[in-house]
Amino acid sequence: MSKNKYILPFKGCWYTEYGGITKKNSHSWDILSQRYAYDFEIRKNSLPYHDNPQILENYYSYLEDVLAPCDGFVVDLVDQYDNTHITEDRQVVCDVLDPKGNYITIKHGKGEYSTICHFKKDTFRVGVGDIVRTGDVLGQVGNSGNTQGPHIHFQVQKGYDANHDKGVIITFKDTYSNHKKTKYLVKNTYVESSLKDGKNKDKYTK
Repeated sequence: MSKNKYILPFKGCWYTEYGGITKKNSHSWDILSQRYAYDFEIRKNSLPYHDNPQILENYYSYLEDVLAPCDGFVVDLVDQYDNTHITEDRQVVCDVLDPKGNYITIKHGKGEYSTICHFKKDTFRVGVGDIVRTGDVLGQVGNSGNTQGPHIHFQVQKGYDANHDKGVIITFKDTYSNHKKTKYLVKNTYVESSLKDGKNKDKYTK
């Protein structure tokens, strides 16, 4: 379990598409860095998009702000990839060399690092070496890297290397899952940073 407590890297109510603290609910159990990672997206009427799913602008998460989950400073950032194309049947594809796409890694206290992936190119508001505070806007949701549509990938690991360092169970603070306060999340649930903060809460529930 993480020694730091983290907020959700977004405002409002989002859907936990993948992730959890058990093998059954894991994002990617056999990939140690991503074992306790999460994928989040906004859904309306149980879908992350409206109309044609191949059009990026039809996804509710696209260009939403991504927030710093905890105090720290930026130690790694890639901002070079265009958005990955979306197939008609929404298969997971990757148009670039790095499946993380455009991403940021932040060093926090107590030897922990968070990594957030799939930003839209040229939307970062911070750079390597910058100090960030909990809740600061880092950039905007895109569709770069290994994806099937715009979403936020969020993980915490015990080192700088987001691909190989061991992931840890994320302990959340001020977080509600299906309107109940919780420290840990599980896939297929709606989550928000607080009941008052979910300005679009009613529109995102099933």
